[in-house]
Amino acid sequence: MAFHQKYRPNPIVIVNVEKKLIEKHYDFLDCKINNGILYCYGNYQPTEESITYSYRIKYAPLSKPKVTVTSPLIAYNDDIHMYTDTSLCLYYPEDMTWNCSSHHLYDTIIPWTHEWFVFYELYLFTGKWLHPEVRHKKGDKK
Repeated sequence: MAFHQKYRPNPIVIVNVEKKLIEKHYDFLDCKINNGILYCYGNYQPTEESITYSYRIKYAPLSKPKVTVTSPLIAYNDDIHMYTDTSLCLYYPEDMTWNCSSHHLYDTIIPWTHEWFVFYELYLFTGKWLHPEVRHKKGDKK
């Protein structure tokens, strides 16, 4: 009789792999691991006319990543796809569940963050969130 242990991801391996992948693809991000949590700090300027936004990615393996704009401070606004803690809403959780064995920050969260800034700039200009979306405001019945 063979005994097969269920696969359990190793959080230390996960953060180190993610850090290496980010450093390989995004040399402008500063990544550090502290107490088993990956922190990445970056800046992004959507256009030459835009301001530069600073942001932080916090990733504790086996949890979904959290992206927060650190400068300038942007107040919570459900219209611009933020959570009440002011972290960015980058994907609809019912459409995608974060899975550390099949998702990586470098090809999902980071480009989605940069795209969020582009649509934020458009929102500032038009007053409307122009990115395709799933409406999820409280009280919205669509």
